[in-house]
Amino acid sequence: MVIKNEKKPFVITKDTIKYNVSAYMDGSERRIEDVIKKLPGVEINDKSGEITYKGKSIETVTLEGDNLFGSNYSIGTKNINVDMVEQVQAIQNYSDNPLLKGIENGDKVSLNLKLKKGKVDFSGSIDVANGIKQDGKGAYDESASIMETTKNFKSFGMISYNNIGKNDTPFDYFSFNENIEQIKENDITAKKYIPEIAFSCALDESRANINNTLFSNYNTIFKIGKRISIKSNLYYVNDKISTNQLSESNNTINNESFITSDSYFIEKKPTQYRGNVDIKANTSKKSLLEYKFKISQENIVTLSNVVQNNNSNYETNLKSENFYLKQALLFTQKFSDKKALQISVNHSTNYIPQNFRIAPSIYYSPNYTKDNQYSNSKKNYLGFESVLLGRANTAKYTFTVGGFLVENPFNSGLRSSNDTSEIPVADFQNDLVYKKSSLYTLGSYNFIYKKLKISPSYSLKYLNQNLENSLENTTKNNNHIIFEPNITVKYGINEVSNITGKIGYNEKSIAEEHLFSNSILVSNRISESNIQNLAIQKALTFATYYTVNDLYKQFQLNLGVNFSQNRGDFFSNINVKENNTQIEYFYLPENYKNLNLNFLIEKYIPVFESTIRLKSNYNYSDYKNIINNSDLRNNTNQYVNSEVFIRTVFDIKINFENVVQYCYNKSQSEENKFINSSLNDTFKIIIKPNKKWFVSFSSDYYLPNTKLKTNYLFLDGSIRFTPKAKFFDFSFVVKNLLNNNNFTQIQTNDYSKTLFQTNLIPRYFILNATYNY
Repeated sequence: MVIKNEKKPFVITKDTIKYNVSAYMDGSERRIEDVIKKLPGVEINDKSGEITYKGKSIETVTLEGDNLFGSNYSIGTKNINVDMVEQVQAIQNYSDNPLLKGIENGDKVSLNLKLKKGKVDFSGSIDVANGIKQDGKGAYDESASIMETTKNFKSFGMISYNNIGKNDTPFDYFSFNENIEQIKENDITAKKYIPEIAFSCALDESRANINNTLFSNYNTIFKIGKRISIKSNLYYVNDKISTNQLSESNNTINNESFITSDSYFIEKKPTQYRGNVDIKANTSKKSLLEYKFKISQENIVTLSNVVQNNNSNYETNLKSENFYLKQALLFTQKFSDKKALQISVNHSTNYIPQNFRIAPSIYYSPNYTKDNQYSNSKKNYLGFESVLLGRANTAKYTFTVGGFLVENPFNSGLRSSNDTSEIPVADFQNDLVYKKSSLYTLGSYNFIYKKLKISPSYSLKYLNQNLENSLENTTKNNNHIIFEPNITVKYGINEVSNITGKIGYNEKSIAEEHLFSNSILVSNRISESNIQNLAIQKALTFATYYTVNDLYKQFQLNLGVNFSQNRGDFFSNINVKENNTQIEYFYLPENYKNLNLNFLIEKYIPVFESTIRLKSNYNYSDYKNIINNSDLRNNTNQYVNSEVFIRTVFDIKINFENVVQYCYNKSQSEENKFINSSLNDTFKIIIKPNKKWFVSFSSDYYLPNTKLKTNYLFLDGSIRFTPKAKFFDFSFVVKNLLNNNNFTQIQTNDYSKTLFQTNLIPRYFILNATYNY
């Protein structure tokens, strides 16, 4: 929090807290996301882009009250110039459907961007940044945005190109972390069985993502009269990501040790075209009809050269397509101020064909020159739902009846070939159809008495699963009646603090992740298969939270405990050899558990004119596996991440910011124990000699393993000049001043410790000019 010199940094009304953007700026901010992450109670997940406010995941980020971006709100937060926005408003009891305001459960939160006067109607920015990298190649970061807001029309469009590791898109092709929308749609999308290589690096992607990203996006809301609105979102992404990687594992299995290594040169070329259309029509004052349509086509080509164990050379080529179509029809009828009915029909289809080629052949070399693994995964979904929502005095309730049908055909095969012939590889063929259908009823009741809120809920389902295997001429079928009760109790201790407790019991089908019984080659080293089982996973969860958020005292405290006791899951039978690894997943009705503890305290201390934040997260989990024909092994994993953050707000021209992060990971089996701890310190100096100039210097120090001497120091700097007119500003940036060429980190599991090394974006200098209009 940096609000010391602002008389009114925020304004609190009944359901909205309005944060003045200028109160949270120190001059380093370029996009509105830079300010949002400084707001009290806000956290942004760097991987998924998800924003949470006071521990709740926000629904969306609206622009002048309109939901322009939907679930992909990071488009707006990452790309809207901070100089355009006057306020960021946290809206509690948010509802995207105005007919349900005051009727549906009011736990939803959104952020609204209130534009400055003069930025309404027509505005935008142009950024031109050019420079040079240490290797002599050009460094570029070009972008342009345009925004139009009128009574009946709102739009935001942008186009950008960069090769300095930035990701202005809501899609992560570097490490394939799922965004919020993808997480929400997991149940209706098909599985990609041959994964593209994910680039894993403890550093920020802006240091390791060697990219060439072209991205364009255009979002509009057009209102026709008072009853009809049409929203559209168009996306285009084209990228080329390259990297050199070394993975060296020291394996200790059954009291034997051996080393495996893979050296990769990888080039990944993703392209995506996508369009969304949402149409809303008020058929009367108390009814609303909505139609939502989404279509996307994604193509990814991943090429790699691999040196395995320093003696075997392979070339691989993975081509993946992903066609996705989703549509939904939703009708809302409001009977009174206390009751409404929603009826919806949802349909989607997702088709993912893949072809993985590796040369020379792994299985029949030298007679056959290459192996070709294909995989065709498809999912068709059809669902319907009817929801009754109501309010009675201080209580709110929902009652739902619905059902769905899922059809998931899948086939795969591996063939070895040369210029004249082709043969199938034994036991590498799959041809099956998985079907899942359900009828269900859901109910929830939210009762408020003074400071106490009690929210019981239930789910009652009939679930049918059917798996047909054409090659084996077998059929598996089962039926389940599933009852899932949950209850949440929240007590408001006072206006700024509360304590919450949750208890829940859940069951879910897990067969869909493990359909195929015969092997699939997923890399130059790994093949995977499953022992099919249509069992149900059961989980009992407990959680409690204590939160304090006092804006006036600039104090925030979060304490949380989450515990789950699970029964039934697919575990791995891993056969690790020097040249290949075979993984077979099998189901066990065994118990295992997960414990998570998290802590955060943040306070502005006037005597030191500084904000201090302490943050820690501890996670413990246990699981089972089999390694190289061992007995069933019991394993545990412990992970700790702690952070100390300090930012000064002195009434002088220089301020400081420092973040220290410590990570500890311990993976242990009955015979092995692998431990790694790492340290990272980021120090920043902020200098503002006057209103026109802003200077910052930063250092990042990394110690990937606290027991080894290997360490890394990164130095960055920037100078920014803003003329009096403020239409222009200019900046000069240097990144990776010491020109670190690579970065090494340590990863552990229950049978190995892996040294992972990747190359980095070389040192570059870049000059940027921004024009705001």
